[in-house]
Amino acid sequence: MKTTIFCNRVRKTAKGVLPFCLLILLPLFASCSDWLDVKPVGEEREKDMFDSYKGFKETLAGCYSALADRDIYGEKLMVSDIELLANLWAKPSEISRPAYYYMYAHDYNKDESITHISSIYGALFNVVAQANTIIENMEAKGHNITSEQARNVIEAEAHAIRALCQMDILRLFGQMPQGGSKKVSLPYAEKVSISELPSYYDFDGYVAKLKSDLDIAENLLSKSDPLLQYSYYELDGDQGYSNDLDDDFLTYRRERLNLWAVKALKARLFLYLGDQANAYKYAKEIINAQLNGKPVIELSGLIDLTEQTTTGAASQVFGVQPRECLFALYNSNLANYMVNVVGGDLSNRVDVDMDLYITTKMLNSQLYAGQNTTSNNRYLRFWEHTLSATSTELPTLKKYYYDVNASVSVDVLRTKLNVMPMIRLSEIYLIAMETTTDLAEANALYKEYMRCHNVNVDDAVFSSLEEVKNEVVNEYRREFYGEGVMFYTYKRLGTESILWGQGEMGEDQYILPLPSSEYNPNV
Repeated sequence: MKTTIFCNRVRKTAKGVLPFCLLILLPLFASCSDWLDVKPVGEEREKDMFDSYKGFKETLAGCYSALADRDIYGEKLMVSDIELLANLWAKPSEISRPAYYYMYAHDYNKDESITHISSIYGALFNVVAQANTIIENMEAKGHNITSEQARNVIEAEAHAIRALCQMDILRLFGQMPQGGSKKVSLPYAEKVSISELPSYYDFDGYVAKLKSDLDIAENLLSKSDPLLQYSYYELDGDQGYSNDLDDDFLTYRRERLNLWAVKALKARLFLYLGDQANAYKYAKEIINAQLNGKPVIELSGLIDLTEQTTTGAASQVFGVQPRECLFALYNSNLANYMVNVVGGDLSNRVDVDMDLYITTKMLNSQLYAGQNTTSNNRYLRFWEHTLSATSTELPTLKKYYYDVNASVSVDVLRTKLNVMPMIRLSEIYLIAMETTTDLAEANALYKEYMRCHNVNVDDAVFSSLEEVKNEVVNEYRREFYGEGVMFYTYKRLGTESILWGQGEMGEDQYILPLPSSEYNPNV
């Protein structure tokens, strides 16, 4: 199979600067490291890909595989670069890990940080281009998918993937959502062409494009998503559950941008924009959703953060709380590299020059200050207290670690362990808490949310909605360590002084520069 990679270049000619974009056909898991320099090849082969349902399925599967690339959600936009931007890790070594150091310091002018930023930008648009090929071919060749349900699902997911990636382009490279002096226009890619530069939009125009893609996805999935008929468990074949779908491609909905995940993306977007009413509306719709008299999805901390029995080896902890994922990426390579990035293995000493870790002071005196750490399952299960070469105890993140020698089923590996959590129900609860205008409801939501972390709280912990909002920020830090949430939280709030920050945060720190090879109408 082939996949498309999108990029923009600026060609200097005798007449000035001529913008153009390239359509590149590369093998599916090709590296994006040279994404600006590869020439267009194999476009004829692309034309044949969509002559069958199989071609559409393979291209969509390629999108999800590409989302798990380490340059984006497989690492950089989950555990390393994005969390360094939020200063969540101990200060990296400038000598040993210069890219980490410069991202941590928000120095975007160094070669190392420029390379990382370019790789993130390119990998996101790689996925966008793949989604665009599906959307463009759906009109001309969608009839090759004889099932209306499958056709709607594939088209919806392509629009949702396009929005997912470009929402993070906005959150990384776009202007401050609450306003500021720096205005940024960004490309919203909707075409796959070797001759057409994507249109650039100001903030409002870009947001309108995001909303349009998410509306299309929601409308199509509202009448065709298998989750309207079956539970996540039934579609995963989990715990003895089953379904009678004839099309296997419509199963494992948790690994795809399904109806509830799209609604969650809308809640996330509206919150980022400061539209609290709509953020609350979508959050509560998800929390209250039922199927056959049961909740569509529930908080899973009490289950997932309890040690799970396995055969023949140490027990496992499902640290990413997979049962409450509205959308997660399956990443079969996770165990091959993540332990070398964030640790989590008690038997391996922390390399203070290379690994990402925090200090015991950061964990105990700041992150969990004032918290009940004797029962809080995140404090107990998210962190492994490993030792450095000098026998200093340093907490490392255990969310993504599991014993590769443990005897577990293929289904457990796929649905519980090799998981990158993209949107969890915990985030939706926090959105609802932050946006509700009812103090009693905020307290009730918080009590339920903390109960899933094995902590009992009073019925009226908060005496004002302002207290709720302040605590929600603390909860984002505790809950989503290594999930790429905190930098965006700080940016949408315009936080000037962040925990463990290296200086005052402002537009220069929150707005990443577009790659120098990219057409840039802002300069």
